[in-house]
Amino acid sequence: MELTLEETLNWLSAEVNSFSEMNGSLTEEAFFQVFTDEIIAAGEIDNADRCYFKKLGMRIDGYGSDPIDSDNELNVIVADYSSSETIENVNKLDIENVCKRSGNFISKCLSQDFINEMDVSSPEYGFADMVRLRWKDISKIRIIFITNKSLSIRKTEFHPLPILGIKSEFICWDINRLQQYKNSGKEKEPISIKLEDFGGAISALNATNPNDICESYLCIMPGETLAKIYEKFGNRLLEKNVRVFLQARKKSVNDGIKTTIENEPGMFFCYNNGLTATACNIKKSLTNHGIAIDIIDDFQVVNGGQTTASIFYSSKRDVDISDVKVQMKLTVVEDKKSQEIVPKISEYANSQNKVNKADFFSNHPFHRVFKKLSDLKSAPPAPGSNQITYWFYERVRGEYAEAKQSKSKPERKTFDNIYPRKQLVTKTDLSIVLNSFEGYPDIVSKGAQKSFQHFSVLIREEWDKQGLENKKFNDQYFISSMSKVLIFRIFEKLVSSQEWYEKGGYRRNIVTYSLAKLNMILKQKGLELNFEKIWKNQTINEDLEEILLSIGFEAQNHIENPPEGTIKNRTEYAKKKTCWDLFKKTDLDLPDKFDSFTISKSEGLKIRKEGIKLKKMDNEFSSQMQVINYGGSFWTKVLEFSNQNNLLLKNDWILLRNASSLPKSISKFNDRDWNNLLKLLERARSKGFSK
Repeated sequence: MELTLEETLNWLSAEVNSFSEMNGSLTEEAFFQVFTDEIIAAGEIDNADRCYFKKLGMRIDGYGSDPIDSDNELNVIVADYSSSETIENVNKLDIENVCKRSGNFISKCLSQDFINEMDVSSPEYGFADMVRLRWKDISKIRIIFITNKSLSIRKTEFHPLPILGIKSEFICWDINRLQQYKNSGKEKEPISIKLEDFGGAISALNATNPNDICESYLCIMPGETLAKIYEKFGNRLLEKNVRVFLQARKKSVNDGIKTTIENEPGMFFCYNNGLTATACNIKKSLTNHGIAIDIIDDFQVVNGGQTTASIFYSSKRDVDISDVKVQMKLTVVEDKKSQEIVPKISEYANSQNKVNKADFFSNHPFHRVFKKLSDLKSAPPAPGSNQITYWFYERVRGEYAEAKQSKSKPERKTFDNIYPRKQLVTKTDLSIVLNSFEGYPDIVSKGAQKSFQHFSVLIREEWDKQGLENKKFNDQYFISSMSKVLIFRIFEKLVSSQEWYEKGGYRRNIVTYSLAKLNMILKQKGLELNFEKIWKNQTINEDLEEILLSIGFEAQNHIENPPEGTIKNRTEYAKKKTCWDLFKKTDLDLPDKFDSFTISKSEGLKIRKEGIKLKKMDNEFSSQMQVINYGGSFWTKVLEFSNQNNLLLKNDWILLRNASSLPKSISKFNDRDWNNLLKLLERARSKGFSK
């Protein structure tokens, strides 16, 4: 169901209010966090850190990442939030003021006197100092304007004046653009390429058979066209999986690619593997030379990120790329099939990269398993209430809002009672919380995307260890995970209310470092958090609150006082492993009040073993029913295929022969046989069995 503009505003307001209430943060801070989460998901930026500064003629609200981690782009964020229940307008003068004020602030950052006027522990001091240090490396400045108002003029792109000689670009995310993004149903904002704006149509050869489910084309992409497209859209052009292992930045362009571009540009087509790309739609025309592609909708490069970036950076070094031609395999996949097919194209195209398994985690079966657990496992009623609730795990972006929106107005109230907004957990939420408890606060501090990538590695490793049995991800795992989310969120709110906490400071860093430190301390004492008790009460007790706040106070002091020789920007310092290594060594004087919220390591192990035992029983029953439901004739076909392809040992052949007589032969099987049959089926399918 598509959202109207008014519904989008209402959704955004509800999210902001909910975030503000849950975290005890100011409404403006909540708006910044909620909106930047959306544009990060859309692929506009990789990270967003709050950094509020307002003075006569100057204004910023935050920034993206360290420019050296963002293609040497400085991303500055300016927010304009209205509490109005109706949609207000933004006019051209407002936009010009945004550009002027943010530009003034950036210019001032080059003055040490200006920086010295700021509080050395403030986020704005750290940001200004970073701009000063990185200035010689910055190639472009992007002013990103986020607002819940509507841009009231047709021209939505502005070209602000260069800032001290560096090219600047204005990007507006207003309520209209947010509505379009939410309604697109995409994990990221679609990119539409009108090729005449980048050098003209590209030649293509149709490689599609009549019965193919997708259109495929072999194309010739001029290097100049590709460079212009990348300059416009940057890493948004690259499918997220590609960005993870893209290394072709200015300082590390692949030597082979670089040499060919500089010395033998005419041979680039011969020497380079080219690009693999996808689109949801194209517009093409017939010319005297064959097919020409004019427009590509939802264009994504799923393999060839290094080639793309290398050509762009070569052009920026004034290398002549006019003779560079790139071969491109373009697959057009309609929207309803893209979720299934595009990840496979991306994974297979990138199969030579060692990190590839971690990069395709968004579609990993772990999410389906965890979603099923969240659907089935109800939370105990809160104290003083009889209302049964559920924690809602959002496997697909926008799933929660869509589920609620699909209800009638009376039903929405019931939905809110059963699935309260405070119990919504996204994939990135889960990664941030579990990475914190696992001892990776430096990774969490790098932002949601980096945290999710790291989380994917940890979960994949665990998943692959278990194979088809998958006993670890059970009810007990779900209960402990949601209890950790609960602790994280309660602690965030507690931090916000402390006198020692500076509003708009380093709350996320304080929380993740504190929880990592707490878990480390408990391990050293041979203790674990009592997740069963926390889950039962759906809250934490005063003793745990007191200890968390004691650690939080020390965490803030640690982050705000980096040692000599390290980066002055506290936000960036928290992203360094050095910061965590030093905090791990810090001795803390904590109250001895652990008994009321912990259990011994042996008790924790016993609980986990019981969870695995119950999950194993469920798996065995599920495997048995799956094998029986396939039916004897199906297993006869598996036997025939496996036999013809020499896939069977003697015991395998006996097992499949018995399965061919199901259900009459059910008494011939033991508990392990059901899983073994599914493994034989998986092996047959890997060799081409498709029945």
